[in-house]
Amino acid sequence: MTLPSSPHIVVRATAERIDDALSALLAAGPAASARFARQAETAKLALDRIWCLADEFGRYRMAVLAVPTLGRTTMLLATHARSSADALALGPAVAAAATGCADVSDIAQALVEPARAIDIETYEAGGLRRLATLEYLERTFARSGVPDQPTIPAGWTIEPAADTRALNAADPRALGESHRAQIAGVLDESYRQTRDCPGLAGMRRTLDVLDGHFGLGARPRFWLLARQDSVARAVCLFNATPDAATAELVYLGIAPAARGLGIARALLSTGLRACAQAGVATVSLAVDASNEPARKLYATSGFRTTSTRVALVRPLAGARA
Repeated sequence: MTLPSSPHIVVRATAERIDDALSALLAAGPAASARFARQAETAKLALDRIWCLADEFGRYRMAVLAVPTLGRTTMLLATHARSSADALALGPAVAAAATGCADVSDIAQALVEPARAIDIETYEAGGLRRLATLEYLERTFARSGVPDQPTIPAGWTIEPAADTRALNAADPRALGESHRAQIAGVLDESYRQTRDCPGLAGMRRTLDVLDGHFGLGARPRFWLLARQDSVARAVCLFNATPDAATAELVYLGIAPAARGLGIARALLSTGLRACAQAGVATVSLAVDASNEPARKLYATSGFRTTSTRVALVRPLAGARA
Protein backbone atom coordinates (compact mmCIF):
# COMPACT_ATOMS: atom_id res chain seq x y z
CA MET A 1 0.00 0.00 0.00
CA THR A 2 1.31 3.41 -0.95
CA LEU A 3 2.03 5.78 1.91
CA PRO A 4 -0.68 8.36 2.63
CA SER A 5 -0.05 11.91 1.52
CA SER A 6 0.41 13.23 5.07
CA PRO A 7 3.92 14.61 5.76
CA HIS A 8 6.72 12.27 6.75
CA ILE A 9 10.04 13.14 8.31
CA VAL A 10 13.37 11.31 8.33
CA VAL A 11 14.70 10.47 11.79
CA ARG A 12 17.49 8.30 13.09
CA ALA A 13 16.13 5.53 15.29
CA THR A 14 17.01 5.87 18.94
CA ALA A 15 18.47 2.93 20.86
CA GLU A 16 15.14 2.53 22.65
CA ARG A 17 13.29 2.13 19.35
CA ILE A 18 15.58 -0.19 17.40
CA ASP A 19 12.92 -2.94 17.51
CA ASP A 20 10.36 -0.56 15.98
CA ALA A 21 12.89 0.47 13.34
CA LEU A 22 13.62 -3.17 12.43
CA SER A 23 9.90 -3.86 12.12
CA ALA A 24 9.61 -0.94 9.70
CA LEU A 25 12.72 -2.06 7.80
CA LEU A 26 11.46 -5.60 7.34
CA ALA A 27 7.77 -4.69 7.09
CA ALA A 28 7.25 -7.53 9.55
CA GLY A 29 6.28 -8.18 13.15
CA PRO A 30 8.30 -8.54 16.36
CA ALA A 31 9.25 -12.19 15.74
CA ALA A 32 10.90 -11.42 12.41
CA SER A 33 12.63 -8.37 13.88
CA ALA A 34 14.00 -10.39 16.80
CA ARG A 35 15.25 -13.07 14.43
CA PHE A 36 16.99 -10.45 12.28
CA ALA A 37 18.59 -8.92 15.38
CA ARG A 38 19.93 -12.33 16.47
CA GLN A 39 21.37 -12.95 13.02
CA ALA A 40 23.01 -9.52 13.03
CA GLU A 41 24.54 -10.21 16.44
CA THR A 42 25.95 -13.53 15.22
CA ALA A 43 27.41 -11.80 12.15
CA LYS A 44 28.72 -8.96 14.37
CA LEU A 45 26.75 -6.34 12.46
CA ALA A 46 25.88 -3.18 14.33
CA LEU A 47 22.25 -2.01 14.18
CA ASP A 48 22.79 1.49 15.56
CA ARG A 49 22.57 3.29 12.20
CA ILE A 50 18.94 3.06 11.08
CA TRP A 51 17.15 6.03 9.52
CA CYS A 52 13.37 5.88 9.44
CA LEU A 53 10.52 7.58 7.64
CA ALA A 54 8.18 8.62 10.45
CA ASP A 55 4.62 9.84 10.19
CA GLU A 56 3.06 12.76 12.07
CA PHE A 57 2.46 10.52 15.08
CA GLY A 58 6.10 9.38 15.24
CA ARG A 59 5.37 5.90 13.90
CA TYR A 60 8.11 4.40 11.74
CA ARG A 61 6.72 3.53 8.31
CA MET A 62 9.83 2.48 6.37
CA ALA A 63 13.52 2.42 7.18
CA VAL A 64 17.07 2.16 5.88
CA LEU A 65 19.84 0.29 7.69
CA ALA A 66 23.43 1.42 7.13
CA VAL A 67 26.23 -1.02 7.93
CA PRO A 68 29.77 0.41 7.71
CA THR A 69 32.35 -2.22 6.82
CA LEU A 70 36.13 -2.46 6.79
CA GLY A 71 37.53 -0.61 3.81
CA ARG A 72 35.45 2.56 4.33
CA THR A 73 32.36 1.23 2.56
CA THR A 74 28.80 1.31 3.90
CA MET A 75 26.19 -1.22 2.81
CA LEU A 76 22.59 0.01 2.70
CA LEU A 77 19.47 -2.09 3.20
CA ALA A 78 16.11 -0.38 2.67
CA THR A 79 12.52 -1.45 3.12
CA HIS A 80 11.06 -2.97 -0.06
CA ALA A 81 8.84 -0.13 -1.27
CA ARG A 82 5.56 -1.20 -2.81
CA SER A 83 5.22 1.60 -5.34
CA SER A 84 7.22 4.27 -7.10
CA ALA A 85 5.61 6.82 -4.81
CA ASP A 86 6.88 4.93 -1.77
CA ALA A 87 10.33 4.68 -3.36
CA LEU A 88 10.41 8.44 -3.88
CA ALA A 89 9.25 9.03 -0.30
CA LEU A 90 11.95 6.72 1.08
CA GLY A 91 14.70 8.38 -0.96
CA PRO A 92 15.52 11.05 1.67
CA ALA A 93 15.99 8.32 4.30
CA VAL A 94 18.40 6.52 1.95
CA ALA A 95 20.30 9.77 1.46
CA ALA A 96 20.39 10.40 5.22
CA ALA A 97 21.63 6.88 5.92
CA ALA A 98 24.39 7.27 3.33
CA THR A 99 25.61 10.72 4.31
CA GLY A 100 25.26 9.82 7.98
CA CYS A 101 28.15 7.41 7.50
CA ALA A 102 30.50 9.86 5.78
CA ASP A 103 32.60 9.94 8.95
CA VAL A 104 33.53 6.27 8.53
CA SER A 105 33.02 5.58 4.83
CA ASP A 106 33.92 6.99 1.43
CA ILE A 107 31.16 5.23 -0.50
CA ALA A 108 27.70 3.82 0.19
CA GLN A 109 26.45 0.91 -1.87
CA ALA A 110 23.48 -1.37 -2.32
CA LEU A 111 22.91 -4.65 -4.15
CA VAL A 112 19.49 -5.26 -5.67
CA GLU A 113 17.91 -8.13 -7.58
CA PRO A 114 17.38 -6.94 -11.18
CA ALA A 115 13.68 -7.80 -11.04
CA ARG A 116 13.12 -5.42 -8.11
CA ALA A 117 12.79 -2.26 -10.19
CA ILE A 118 11.12 -0.30 -7.39
CA ASP A 119 14.01 -1.07 -5.02
CA ILE A 120 16.36 0.36 -7.63
CA GLU A 121 14.15 3.48 -7.78
CA THR A 122 14.43 3.75 -3.98
CA TYR A 123 18.22 3.86 -3.98
CA GLU A 124 18.36 6.16 -6.98
CA ALA A 125 15.98 8.52 -5.16
CA GLY A 126 18.57 8.54 -2.37
CA GLY A 127 21.39 9.61 -4.67
CA LEU A 128 22.91 6.26 -5.56
CA ARG A 129 23.67 5.48 -9.19
CA ARG A 130 23.94 2.22 -11.05
CA LEU A 131 27.51 1.01 -11.17
CA ALA A 132 27.25 -2.41 -12.78
CA THR A 133 25.31 -5.62 -13.01
CA LEU A 134 27.15 -8.30 -11.06
CA GLU A 135 27.00 -12.00 -11.78
CA TYR A 136 27.59 -14.29 -8.82
CA LEU A 137 29.40 -17.48 -9.75
CA GLU A 138 30.19 -20.69 -7.92
CA ARG A 139 32.40 -23.72 -8.37
CA THR A 140 32.56 -26.89 -6.29
CA PHE A 141 35.35 -29.43 -5.89
CA ALA A 142 33.08 -32.34 -4.95
CA ARG A 143 33.53 -34.16 -8.25
CA SER A 144 36.66 -32.68 -9.77
CA GLY A 145 38.79 -32.82 -6.61
CA VAL A 146 42.07 -30.92 -6.39
CA PRO A 147 42.89 -29.14 -9.67
CA ASP A 148 46.11 -30.05 -11.44
CA GLN A 149 49.21 -27.95 -10.95
CA PRO A 150 48.83 -25.09 -13.44
CA THR A 151 51.35 -24.23 -16.12
CA ILE A 152 53.03 -20.94 -15.27
CA PRO A 153 54.26 -18.84 -18.22
CA ALA A 154 58.03 -18.68 -18.68
CA GLY A 155 59.68 -15.88 -16.75
CA TRP A 156 56.90 -15.76 -14.15
CA THR A 157 56.63 -16.96 -10.56
CA ILE A 158 53.57 -17.22 -8.32
CA GLU A 159 53.98 -17.03 -4.56
CA PRO A 160 52.03 -16.06 -1.42
CA ALA A 161 51.65 -12.32 -0.90
CA ALA A 162 52.84 -12.69 2.72
CA ASP A 163 53.56 -15.44 5.23
CA THR A 164 50.69 -17.68 6.31
CA ARG A 165 50.50 -16.33 9.85
CA ALA A 166 50.03 -12.75 8.61
CA LEU A 167 47.53 -13.75 5.92
CA ASN A 168 45.40 -15.71 8.39
CA ALA A 169 45.38 -12.99 11.06
CA ALA A 170 42.32 -11.07 12.25
CA ASP A 171 43.66 -7.64 11.29
CA PRO A 172 45.04 -6.53 7.90
CA ARG A 173 47.79 -4.59 9.66
CA ALA A 174 49.37 -7.97 10.45
CA LEU A 175 50.56 -8.00 6.84
CA GLY A 176 53.09 -5.29 7.67
CA GLU A 177 53.68 -2.03 5.88
CA SER A 178 56.00 -3.50 3.24
CA HIS A 179 53.58 -6.23 2.13
CA ARG A 180 50.62 -3.85 2.30
CA ALA A 181 52.40 -1.34 0.08
CA GLN A 182 53.42 -4.03 -2.40
CA ILE A 183 49.90 -5.47 -2.68
CA ALA A 184 48.39 -1.99 -2.95
CA GLY A 185 50.84 -1.18 -5.74
CA VAL A 186 49.71 -4.21 -7.76
CA LEU A 187 46.07 -3.32 -7.10
CA ASP A 188 46.69 0.19 -8.43
CA GLU A 189 48.30 -1.18 -11.59
CA SER A 190 45.46 -3.63 -12.16
CA TYR A 191 42.85 -0.85 -12.01
CA ARG A 192 44.25 0.78 -15.15
CA GLN A 193 41.85 0.17 -18.07
CA THR A 194 40.02 -2.39 -15.96
CA ARG A 195 36.75 -3.84 -17.26
CA ASP A 196 35.53 -4.81 -13.81
CA CYS A 197 33.43 -2.01 -12.29
CA PRO A 198 35.60 0.80 -13.71
CA GLY A 199 33.26 3.37 -12.15
CA LEU A 200 34.73 2.59 -8.72
CA ALA A 201 38.13 3.99 -9.70
CA GLY A 202 39.27 6.74 -7.38
CA MET A 203 36.39 6.50 -4.92
CA ARG A 204 38.57 5.05 -2.14
CA ARG A 205 42.22 4.90 -1.18
CA THR A 206 43.82 1.68 -2.38
CA LEU A 207 44.92 0.77 1.15
CA ASP A 208 41.29 1.05 2.26
CA VAL A 209 40.29 -1.23 -0.61
CA LEU A 210 42.96 -3.70 0.53
CA ASP A 211 41.56 -3.64 4.07
CA GLY A 212 38.08 -4.25 2.68
CA HIS A 213 39.35 -7.26 0.73
CA PHE A 214 41.05 -8.59 3.86
CA GLY A 215 37.88 -8.34 5.93
CA LEU A 216 37.44 -8.95 9.63
CA GLY A 217 38.37 -11.96 11.70
CA ALA A 218 41.01 -14.66 11.56
CA ARG A 219 40.52 -17.09 8.69
CA PRO A 220 42.52 -18.88 5.98
CA ARG A 221 43.42 -16.51 3.16
CA PHE A 222 45.10 -17.56 -0.05
CA TRP A 223 46.57 -14.33 -1.39
CA LEU A 224 48.94 -14.70 -4.31
CA LEU A 225 51.22 -12.42 -6.30
CA ALA A 226 52.49 -13.19 -9.79
CA ARG A 227 55.91 -11.77 -10.59
CA GLN A 228 57.63 -11.23 -13.90
CA ASP A 229 61.38 -10.88 -13.47
CA SER A 230 60.80 -10.35 -9.73
CA VAL A 231 58.32 -7.48 -10.33
CA ALA A 232 54.80 -8.10 -9.00
CA ARG A 233 52.31 -7.55 -11.83
CA ALA A 234 49.20 -9.53 -10.86
CA VAL A 235 47.28 -10.45 -7.72
CA CYS A 236 44.69 -13.06 -6.74
CA LEU A 237 42.90 -12.93 -3.38
CA PHE A 238 40.90 -15.84 -1.93
CA ASN A 239 39.30 -15.61 1.54
CA ALA A 240 37.99 -18.77 3.18
CA THR A 241 35.46 -19.03 5.98
CA PRO A 242 37.00 -19.70 9.42
CA ASP A 243 36.25 -23.41 9.09
CA ALA A 244 37.63 -23.44 5.50
CA ALA A 245 34.38 -24.99 4.21
CA THR A 246 33.88 -22.32 1.55
CA ALA A 247 35.96 -19.54 0.04
CA GLU A 248 35.40 -16.38 -1.97
CA LEU A 249 37.59 -14.98 -4.71
CA VAL A 250 37.44 -11.34 -3.62
CA TYR A 251 39.75 -10.01 -6.34
CA LEU A 252 41.77 -11.05 -9.38
CA GLY A 253 43.69 -8.26 -11.12
CA ILE A 254 46.37 -8.03 -13.79
CA ALA A 255 48.50 -5.03 -14.77
CA PRO A 256 47.86 -3.95 -18.38
CA ALA A 257 51.31 -5.02 -19.62
CA ALA A 258 50.72 -8.56 -18.31
CA ARG A 259 47.27 -9.14 -19.80
CA GLY A 260 46.78 -11.73 -22.49
CA LEU A 261 49.82 -13.77 -21.42
CA GLY A 262 47.96 -16.53 -19.57
CA ILE A 263 48.95 -15.33 -16.11
CA ALA A 264 45.34 -14.72 -15.01
CA ARG A 265 44.47 -18.38 -15.65
CA ALA A 266 47.66 -19.55 -13.92
CA LEU A 267 46.95 -17.36 -10.87
CA LEU A 268 43.32 -18.46 -10.67
CA SER A 269 44.25 -22.14 -10.99
CA THR A 270 46.95 -21.81 -8.35
CA GLY A 271 44.49 -20.21 -5.95
CA LEU A 272 41.81 -22.81 -6.63
CA ARG A 273 44.35 -25.57 -6.03
CA ALA A 274 45.34 -24.01 -2.69
CA CYS A 275 41.68 -23.79 -1.66
CA ALA A 276 40.98 -27.40 -2.59
CA GLN A 277 44.09 -28.65 -0.78
CA ALA A 278 42.88 -26.84 2.34
CA GLY A 279 39.56 -28.70 2.21
CA VAL A 280 37.42 -25.94 0.72
CA ALA A 281 34.37 -27.47 -0.96
CA THR A 282 32.89 -24.45 -2.74
CA VAL A 283 34.36 -21.24 -4.17
CA SER A 284 32.27 -18.20 -5.10
CA LEU A 285 32.92 -14.82 -6.72
CA ALA A 286 31.22 -11.81 -8.26
CA VAL A 287 32.11 -10.38 -11.67
CA ASP A 288 30.95 -7.40 -13.69
CA ALA A 289 28.57 -8.83 -16.30
CA SER A 290 30.15 -6.59 -18.95
CA ASN A 291 33.64 -8.02 -18.33
CA GLU A 292 33.65 -10.63 -21.09
CA PRO A 293 37.30 -11.77 -20.73
CA ALA A 294 36.83 -12.46 -17.01
CA ARG A 295 33.50 -14.21 -17.53
CA LYS A 296 35.07 -16.47 -20.15
CA LEU A 297 37.99 -17.28 -17.83
CA TYR A 298 35.65 -18.23 -15.00
CA ALA A 299 33.32 -20.24 -17.23
CA THR A 300 36.19 -22.31 -18.60
CA SER A 301 37.50 -22.78 -15.05
CA GLY A 302 34.34 -24.54 -13.90
CA PHE A 303 32.29 -21.65 -12.50
CA ARG A 304 28.54 -21.38 -13.04
CA THR A 305 26.19 -18.41 -12.50
CA THR A 306 24.00 -18.64 -9.39
CA SER A 307 22.44 -15.15 -9.20
CA THR A 308 22.63 -11.58 -10.46
CA ARG A 309 22.52 -8.23 -8.66
CA VAL A 310 22.50 -4.59 -9.69
CA ALA A 311 25.19 -2.67 -7.80
CA LEU A 312 24.46 0.97 -6.94
CA VAL A 313 26.91 3.38 -5.31
CA ARG A 314 27.13 6.90 -3.96
CA PRO A 315 30.43 8.66 -3.18
CA LEU A 316 30.41 10.21 0.27
CA ALA A 317 33.62 11.98 1.19
CA GLY A 318 35.73 11.07 -1.84
CA ALA A 319 38.92 9.06 -1.77
CA ARG A 320 41.34 10.46 0.78
CA ALA A 321 44.90 11.38 -0.04
